[in-house]
Amino acid sequence: MLLEWRELASRECSAMAEKGVAALVIGSCEQHGLHLPLGTDVYLGEAVIRRAAESAAREVVLLPSVTYGFSAHHMDFPGSITLTQKTLAAMITEVMAGVISTGFTKAVLVVSHGGNSPAVHTAVNELGIAFPQCSVAMLRYWDFMTEFMETLRDSPLGGIGHAGEMETSMMMALYPHLVGEGWENYSPAQGNDWYHPDMFAHNRVTVYRRFRDISPYGNVGVCQDASREKGEKILNYLGEEIGKFLDGYFI
Repeated sequence: MLLEWRELASRECSAMAEKGVAALVIGSCEQHGLHLPLGTDVYLGEAVIRRAAESAAREVVLLPSVTYGFSAHHMDFPGSITLTQKTLAAMITEVMAGVISTGFTKAVLVVSHGGNSPAVHTAVNELGIAFPQCSVAMLRYWDFMTEFMETLRDSPLGGIGHAGEMETSMMMALYPHLVGEGWENYSPAQGNDWYHPDMFAHNRVTVYRRFRDISPYGNVGVCQDASREKGEKILNYLGEEIGKFLDGYFI
Protein backbone atom coordinates (compact mmCIF):
# COMPACT_ATOMS: atom_id res chain seq x y z
CA MET A 1 0.00 0.00 0.00
CA LEU A 2 1.43 3.36 -1.07
CA LEU A 3 1.05 6.66 0.73
CA GLU A 4 2.72 9.95 -0.16
CA TRP A 5 4.48 11.73 2.72
CA ARG A 6 3.65 15.17 1.35
CA GLU A 7 -0.07 14.34 1.17
CA LEU A 8 -0.36 13.34 4.83
CA ALA A 9 -1.34 15.59 7.69
CA SER A 10 1.08 15.63 10.62
CA ARG A 11 -1.10 13.39 12.80
CA GLU A 12 -1.57 10.94 9.91
CA CYS A 13 2.16 10.71 9.38
CA SER A 14 2.69 10.01 13.05
CA ALA A 15 0.04 7.29 12.97
CA MET A 16 1.83 5.54 10.10
CA ALA A 17 5.20 5.49 11.86
CA GLU A 18 4.82 2.34 13.96
CA LYS A 19 4.07 -0.12 11.15
CA GLY A 20 4.97 1.76 7.99
CA VAL A 21 8.19 1.76 6.00
CA ALA A 22 9.53 5.14 4.89
CA ALA A 23 11.01 5.17 1.38
CA LEU A 24 13.35 7.80 -0.05
CA VAL A 25 14.41 7.83 -3.71
CA ILE A 26 17.85 9.32 -4.35
CA GLY A 27 18.10 10.27 -8.02
CA SER A 28 19.95 12.83 -10.09
CA CYS A 29 19.65 15.75 -12.46
CA GLU A 30 22.03 14.78 -15.25
CA GLN A 31 22.28 14.19 -18.97
CA HIS A 32 20.95 10.93 -20.33
CA GLY A 33 22.35 10.88 -23.83
CA LEU A 34 20.63 12.62 -26.69
CA HIS A 35 17.16 11.19 -26.18
CA LEU A 36 16.21 10.93 -22.49
CA PRO A 37 15.43 13.74 -20.02
CA LEU A 38 17.64 15.04 -17.24
CA GLY A 39 15.27 13.67 -14.62
CA THR A 40 15.30 10.07 -15.87
CA ASP A 41 16.75 8.60 -12.68
CA VAL A 42 14.09 10.25 -10.52
CA TYR A 43 11.26 9.19 -12.83
CA LEU A 44 12.45 5.58 -12.82
CA GLY A 45 13.24 5.33 -9.11
CA GLU A 46 9.85 6.71 -8.12
CA ALA A 47 8.02 4.43 -10.57
CA VAL A 48 9.80 1.35 -9.26
CA ILE A 49 9.10 2.02 -5.59
CA ARG A 50 5.47 2.95 -6.32
CA ARG A 51 4.91 -0.37 -8.07
CA ALA A 52 6.65 -2.19 -5.25
CA ALA A 53 4.52 -0.44 -2.64
CA GLU A 54 1.34 -1.31 -4.55
CA SER A 55 2.49 -4.93 -4.65
CA ALA A 56 3.41 -5.04 -0.95
CA ALA A 57 0.92 -5.84 1.80
CA ARG A 58 2.40 -3.34 4.24
CA GLU A 59 2.15 0.44 4.19
CA VAL A 60 4.98 2.26 2.41
CA VAL A 61 5.25 6.03 2.84
CA LEU A 62 7.08 7.65 -0.06
CA LEU A 63 9.06 10.74 0.88
CA PRO A 64 9.68 13.61 -1.57
CA SER A 65 12.66 12.47 -3.63
CA VAL A 66 16.21 13.76 -3.53
CA THR A 67 16.41 14.99 -7.12
CA TYR A 68 20.13 15.86 -7.18
CA GLY A 69 23.00 13.45 -6.75
CA PHE A 70 26.69 12.90 -7.28
CA SER A 71 27.03 13.51 -11.02
CA ALA A 72 30.54 14.91 -11.39
CA HIS A 73 31.25 12.40 -14.17
CA HIS A 74 28.45 13.96 -16.26
CA MET A 75 29.40 17.62 -15.92
CA ASP A 76 30.84 17.88 -19.43
CA PHE A 77 27.25 17.81 -20.70
CA PRO A 78 24.81 20.74 -20.37
CA GLY A 79 21.99 20.47 -17.87
CA SER A 80 23.86 18.24 -15.45
CA ILE A 81 23.99 19.35 -11.80
CA THR A 82 26.09 17.68 -9.13
CA LEU A 83 26.45 17.59 -5.39
CA THR A 84 29.62 16.48 -3.68
CA GLN A 85 29.43 13.04 -2.13
CA LYS A 86 29.89 14.60 1.31
CA THR A 87 26.94 16.95 0.77
CA LEU A 88 24.72 14.17 -0.57
CA ALA A 89 25.49 11.85 2.35
CA ALA A 90 24.82 14.67 4.82
CA MET A 91 21.53 15.57 3.13
CA ILE A 92 20.26 11.99 3.25
CA THR A 93 21.35 11.57 6.86
CA GLU A 94 19.62 14.75 7.97
CA VAL A 95 16.41 14.00 6.05
CA MET A 96 16.23 10.54 7.57
CA ALA A 97 16.92 11.92 11.05
CA GLY A 98 13.71 13.91 10.62
CA VAL A 99 11.87 10.79 9.50
CA ILE A 100 13.12 8.91 12.55
CA SER A 101 12.12 11.79 14.86
CA THR A 102 8.55 11.33 13.57
CA GLY A 103 8.68 7.78 14.91
CA PHE A 104 9.62 5.66 11.90
CA THR A 105 12.07 2.86 12.66
CA LYS A 106 12.02 1.16 9.24
CA ALA A 107 13.24 2.84 6.07
CA VAL A 108 14.59 2.05 2.63
CA LEU A 109 16.88 4.30 0.61
CA VAL A 110 16.23 3.68 -3.09
CA VAL A 111 19.29 4.39 -5.24
CA SER A 112 18.22 5.14 -8.80
CA HIS A 113 21.56 6.55 -9.98
CA GLY A 114 24.62 4.33 -9.62
CA GLY A 115 26.93 7.25 -8.89
CA ASN A 116 25.06 7.85 -5.64
CA SER A 117 25.88 4.43 -4.19
CA PRO A 118 28.96 5.39 -2.09
CA ALA A 119 27.25 8.42 -0.54
CA VAL A 120 24.07 6.51 0.25
CA HIS A 121 26.11 3.69 1.78
CA THR A 122 27.86 6.27 3.96
CA ALA A 123 24.47 7.63 5.06
CA VAL A 124 23.30 4.11 5.96
CA ASN A 125 26.40 3.67 8.11
CA GLU A 126 25.98 7.03 9.84
CA LEU A 127 22.29 6.35 10.52
CA GLY A 128 23.12 2.92 11.89
CA ILE A 129 25.60 4.45 14.33
CA ALA A 130 23.29 7.27 15.40
CA PHE A 131 20.05 5.28 15.54
CA PRO A 132 20.81 1.64 16.39
CA GLN A 133 17.15 1.00 17.17
CA CYS A 134 16.24 1.59 13.51
CA SER A 135 16.50 -0.59 10.42
CA VAL A 136 17.62 1.42 7.37
CA ALA A 137 18.39 -0.45 4.14
CA MET A 138 19.85 0.77 0.88
CA LEU A 139 18.74 -0.84 -2.37
CA ARG A 140 19.70 -0.33 -6.00
CA TYR A 141 16.73 -1.52 -8.04
CA TRP A 142 18.84 -3.13 -10.79
CA ASP A 143 20.38 -5.49 -8.24
CA PHE A 144 16.98 -7.19 -8.00
CA MET A 145 16.94 -8.25 -11.66
CA THR A 146 20.40 -9.43 -12.64
CA GLU A 147 19.29 -12.89 -13.72
CA PHE A 148 16.02 -11.56 -15.16
CA MET A 149 17.84 -9.14 -17.46
CA GLU A 150 20.13 -11.89 -18.73
CA THR A 151 17.08 -13.51 -20.29
CA LEU A 152 15.27 -10.32 -21.32
CA ARG A 153 18.02 -8.23 -22.87
CA ASP A 154 18.72 -8.36 -26.59
CA SER A 155 21.69 -6.01 -26.70
CA PRO A 156 25.26 -7.31 -26.31
CA LEU A 157 27.55 -6.52 -23.38
CA GLY A 158 27.88 -2.75 -23.43
CA GLY A 159 24.25 -2.25 -24.43
CA ILE A 160 22.84 -1.45 -20.97
CA GLY A 161 24.06 1.18 -18.57
CA HIS A 162 23.08 4.80 -19.05
CA ALA A 163 20.31 5.72 -21.49
CA GLY A 164 20.64 2.28 -23.07
CA GLU A 165 18.24 -0.58 -23.70
CA MET A 166 16.92 -0.89 -20.15
CA GLU A 167 16.36 2.73 -19.13
CA THR A 168 14.96 3.61 -22.54
CA SER A 169 12.49 0.71 -22.39
CA MET A 170 11.33 1.78 -18.94
CA MET A 171 10.86 5.39 -20.04
CA MET A 172 8.96 4.21 -23.13
CA ALA A 173 6.55 2.41 -20.83
CA LEU A 174 6.20 5.27 -18.36
CA TYR A 175 6.70 8.54 -20.22
CA PRO A 176 6.82 7.90 -23.98
CA HIS A 177 6.38 11.61 -24.70
CA LEU A 178 9.74 12.28 -23.01
CA VAL A 179 11.70 9.81 -25.15
CA GLY A 180 13.36 11.71 -27.97
CA GLU A 181 15.55 10.88 -30.93
CA GLY A 182 19.28 10.86 -31.66
CA TRP A 183 20.14 7.39 -30.37
CA GLU A 184 20.62 5.87 -33.80
CA ASN A 185 24.38 6.45 -33.78
CA TYR A 186 24.99 4.95 -30.36
CA SER A 187 27.32 1.95 -30.16
CA PRO A 188 27.92 -0.57 -27.35
CA ALA A 189 30.27 0.63 -24.62
CA GLN A 190 33.69 -0.99 -24.44
CA GLY A 191 35.57 -2.43 -21.47
CA ASN A 192 38.23 -4.98 -20.56
CA ASP A 193 38.70 -8.10 -18.47
CA TRP A 194 38.67 -6.14 -15.20
CA TYR A 195 36.12 -3.39 -15.74
CA HIS A 196 33.23 -2.84 -18.13
CA PRO A 197 30.67 0.03 -17.94
CA ASP A 198 27.71 -2.23 -18.78
CA MET A 199 25.33 -2.19 -15.81
CA PHE A 200 25.30 -5.98 -15.55
CA ALA A 201 28.98 -6.68 -16.18
CA HIS A 202 30.75 -8.81 -13.59
CA ASN A 203 33.39 -6.27 -12.65
CA ARG A 204 36.40 -7.06 -10.50
CA VAL A 205 37.35 -3.44 -9.82
CA THR A 206 35.67 -0.05 -9.46
CA VAL A 207 36.98 2.96 -11.36
CA TYR A 208 36.03 6.58 -12.00
CA ARG A 209 35.41 7.54 -15.63
CA ARG A 210 34.01 10.69 -17.15
CA PHE A 211 31.14 9.89 -19.47
CA ARG A 212 32.61 11.95 -22.29
CA ASP A 213 35.48 9.45 -22.28
CA ILE A 214 33.00 6.58 -22.74
CA SER A 215 30.83 8.17 -25.43
CA PRO A 216 30.65 11.55 -27.15
CA TYR A 217 26.89 11.39 -26.61
CA GLY A 218 27.06 10.70 -22.87
CA ASN A 219 25.40 7.30 -23.09
CA VAL A 220 26.37 3.78 -22.08
CA GLY A 221 24.41 1.37 -24.23
CA VAL A 222 22.26 1.10 -27.33
CA CYS A 223 18.53 1.48 -27.88
CA GLN A 224 17.70 -0.47 -31.03
CA ASP A 225 16.17 -3.23 -28.91
CA ALA A 226 14.32 -0.98 -26.46
CA SER A 227 10.53 -1.20 -26.39
CA ARG A 228 7.52 -0.23 -24.30
CA GLU A 229 6.64 -3.91 -23.84
CA LYS A 230 10.09 -4.66 -22.47
CA GLY A 231 9.82 -1.70 -20.12
CA GLU A 232 6.52 -2.98 -18.75
CA LYS A 233 8.04 -6.40 -18.11
CA ILE A 234 10.92 -4.81 -16.21
CA LEU A 235 8.65 -2.60 -14.10
CA ASN A 236 6.27 -5.44 -13.27
CA TYR A 237 9.12 -7.73 -12.29
CA LEU A 238 10.72 -5.11 -10.08
CA GLY A 239 7.41 -4.26 -8.48
CA GLU A 240 6.88 -7.87 -7.45
CA GLU A 241 10.44 -8.54 -6.30
CA ILE A 242 10.96 -5.34 -4.35
CA GLY A 243 7.44 -5.70 -2.96
CA LYS A 244 8.51 -9.08 -1.52
CA PHE A 245 11.53 -7.38 0.03
CA LEU A 246 9.39 -4.69 1.67
CA ASP A 247 7.12 -7.32 3.20
CA GLY A 248 9.79 -9.82 4.13
CA TYR A 249 12.80 -7.83 5.30
CA PHE A 250 11.37 -5.44 7.87
CA ILE A 251 10.01 -7.22 10.94
